[in-house]
Amino acid sequence: MSIQVLDCTLRDGGYINDWRFGRRTIASILDKLENAKIDIIECGFLTGMVEEKECSLFNSTADIEAVLPKQQRNSMYVAMIAIGEKELHPSKLAPYDGNSIDGIRLTFHKKEIETAIDWAKIIMEKGYRVFMQPVGTVFYSDIELLQLVEKMNQLKPYAFYIVDTLGSMYRNEVSHRFYLIDENMDPEIHLGFHGHNNMQLAFSNAQVLGKIQTKRTLILDSSVYGMGRGAGNLPTELITQYINKNISSRYDVTMVMDIYDEYIANIRKKYEWGYTMPYHIAANHVCHPNYAAYLINKQTLTMKDIEKIIQSIPDAYKVLYDRVLIEQLYTQYQSRKIDDSASVQTITGWIRGKKLLLLAPGKSLLSKYEEIMAFIGQEKPFVISVNFLDPKYRMNACFVSNHKRMDVIGQELQRFPDIHTILTSNIPDTGREDCLYVDYDRYTNADEMISDNAGLMLLKLLAYCGAAEIYLAGFDGFHHKHNGNYYRRELNLKVNEEEILEKQIRIRKQLAELSKAIHIHFLTPSVYE
Repeated sequence: MSIQVLDCTLRDGGYINDWRFGRRTIASILDKLENAKIDIIECGFLTGMVEEKECSLFNSTADIEAVLPKQQRNSMYVAMIAIGEKELHPSKLAPYDGNSIDGIRLTFHKKEIETAIDWAKIIMEKGYRVFMQPVGTVFYSDIELLQLVEKMNQLKPYAFYIVDTLGSMYRNEVSHRFYLIDENMDPEIHLGFHGHNNMQLAFSNAQVLGKIQTKRTLILDSSVYGMGRGAGNLPTELITQYINKNISSRYDVTMVMDIYDEYIANIRKKYEWGYTMPYHIAANHVCHPNYAAYLINKQTLTMKDIEKIIQSIPDAYKVLYDRVLIEQLYTQYQSRKIDDSASVQTITGWIRGKKLLLLAPGKSLLSKYEEIMAFIGQEKPFVISVNFLDPKYRMNACFVSNHKRMDVIGQELQRFPDIHTILTSNIPDTGREDCLYVDYDRYTNADEMISDNAGLMLLKLLAYCGAAEIYLAGFDGFHHKHNGNYYRRELNLKVNEEEILEKQIRIRKQLAELSKAIHIHFLTPSVYE
């Protein structure tokens, strides 16, 4: 068996940073991969959309030529056309001239097989090598896979792939498909494997394939540091080192590590990818990882909650991500309609005639501690905390809308029976009689991105209870260094900077709307002022 490595950092890794590597960085990464002796290098997407010049999204092969190494090239260079995703119609491709890319990777879903074959013929007629990549190979039955292989035998592309889109295939499943294809496909067609790391199997599956006895050439896809959406991919530095030590020493792994050191490490500081429990759950239920990503970003759910929601995704929607569907499933899961009139009446009695101070767990609770305590001492407000508990702030009540936080707060509350507890109805029954439940649906807002923001929900609840003036402390907002947002380290959450900035804009708008009904004062510095 001959084994080749295909690095897809600039294409699959681009899902992490929206392909905004910068042209100089793109050129440098390509140059270093060439010097690392990577067999096949993917430059990015060929797209029919107008894109920024600083992205690894290209409108033509001429655009790609501009970033390719100028010296003699030994690696093969390819780009991807994804049917239904930023695609460039092959009729717009310039004929192959040896100056730009050598091949096209064509990815397609089961319903797009005939379109993919038609497009592949056009691409091959123009002189390019074609890599055929069926999305979600796990969803093909043996009969369907054999039927597709027969079509490949007629088409004769350069390569055909097993694509573990969801990172859900164990070694026996990968091996079974490999043998099925290997026994029935034209021996001149290379066989590739594109793995994802949702269950930490990409590297082990690659090793399994590398040990299979076959005369066919095997292509293993990888990316530097596994950079790729969700749980990421097989790391280039791992598979090249493995091949060097166990098969033949031919890659310069230090050049791959240079790419990480000079470029990927900085991206890693800003964006997250890699194995997490929710991605494991998604793969275990053979679902698109973006479903898990959506639920993770809510930052309100326990792992059990996430699994229950993912389990409820209909089979027909598992392989293709449907944002509207997961929004609906999340809302349905959280929504538990209750009659909260008695709770509202009780809260109204607590706050009547008193100033209100709401405490969110921002870092200013520490930096402005003396000012906050002076305000509490002088004004004697009714103090309500939001999704955290700390009796040193003389809290009268604790408002919890986050199931994930409640798992911790519930244990702490037992030590402080004098602190009232207000829970939204999405929180499972705690079994405690002293908890007040309020209707989750009533206090969410229409903006899906921040629909169940705890601070906004509490403000709406208090407005509903008749509050006219409220003071806020610790409502700092998020900063890009996610380890410095909260006054207690264990409360810190990993955040996506761009998404957080957008959330802050929307929260500010909602606060402006609420300010029409109640007077809101910031006792500590806030991005929402």
